[in-house]
Amino acid sequence: MQKIIRILHSKVIIFFVTTVPFIFFSGCKNSNNNIIPDVFVNFTLDLNDPMFNDLLSPGNTVVITSSYAGSESAGYNNHGILVYRASETKFYAFDRTCTFEEAKDQAVVIDNTGDAIAECPHCHSEYVLPGYGYPTDNSPARYPLKQYKTSFDGRFVHVYN
Repeated sequence: MQKIIRILHSKVIIFFVTTVPFIFFSGCKNSNNNIIPDVFVNFTLDLNDPMFNDLLSPGNTVVITSSYAGSESAGYNNHGILVYRASETKFYAFDRTCTFEEAKDQAVVIDNTGDAIAECPHCHSEYVLPGYGYPTDNSPARYPLKQYKTSFDGRFVHVYN
């Protein structure tokens, strides 16, 4: 009986020694393929402020720059941040830096066709905001726009990382 317990005990140890490191290291990958460097972002929008009237309806976007809350609302390289209202309670916030040849330092702009698409004026990559900022299939960019966290309490939209 003692021999069986030792064998089981050694098999359990072998299982954990081989499995735990695999699980640990497989979780260390950056699944977002985020190539835009991290910058500190932390600001709050008051939807009662007339400046943000566009965000009162789902499907609309506003551009926030450093003129709103200084460097905390500027995004990477002061390009600014897009805040998109996806539904009554869900907001997305994206850095405006184009992810195609990011060294060229280009900022995307909102396409005024009524679609929730941001476009890079330099490389013409198009990013679908309701699709988590991923580029369209015909875009040269392959990575999504850098996304920031948001929270909403019914009046205030907090954007942060």
